[in-house]
Amino acid sequence: MARFFNIPTLTALFICGSLSTISMQVFAVTVNVSDNLVVSEVNDKTVDNGFLDNKSSFELNQGNNALIVRYKDVFEDLEFAEERRVESQEFVVKFTITDQSQLKLSTITIKDLAAAENFKKSPELRLTDGHDNQLNLTLEKVSDYKLAKQVDIAVSALATKQTIQTKSAPSTAPIVMSEKQASTLIQVNSLAMLKYWWQNASNDEKQRFKQFTKEN
Repeated sequence: MARFFNIPTLTALFICGSLSTISMQVFAVTVNVSDNLVVSEVNDKTVDNGFLDNKSSFELNQGNNALIVRYKDVFEDLEFAEERRVESQEFVVKFTITDQSQLKLSTITIKDLAAAENFKKSPELRLTDGHDNQLNLTLEKVSDYKLAKQVDIAVSALATKQTIQTKSAPSTAPIVMSEKQASTLIQVNSLAMLKYWWQNASNDEKQRFKQFTKEN
């Protein structure tokens, strides 16, 4: 048996659909990347680049975003009269999207092979909005970024275990952790956490830690 919507119902559905579309348009921001940048990951998700063409446009949400990219371009080597491809190691680009509707991520101007070789060693990017206003971004090594993510996971896992232990214990009884549980908490990604804190420690803190390891 066929059913028909009455006018008020159709009107409500139309309004809801329109609001959903508007909501997607408000929160989805288009980020266009210059041709000499190859994006391999966006917010920890692998980008499916084509064999010939690389994906250069991305729909990102407002808030913090992180892209793993590498620089790649071809320049003429005047000394040897041949073309040379210049390609950098991958690095991470981190930035925050607020109320922009469209952004462009590009390299600084690279005019020749020498400039490309210098850029390869020390990348410098620009993030601009639709009015060519430059926005803040930070660059970091992929290894440092991945290490920080591992530490975040370790800290979250530790906090979750502690929360579960707290909730499962009787309210009137002290929280007693077994030796096995304590060992598990201590060993959660301990190597990643040690590397992270070592890289972020001052020279004085490193010397004091070395002294601690000698004494223990």
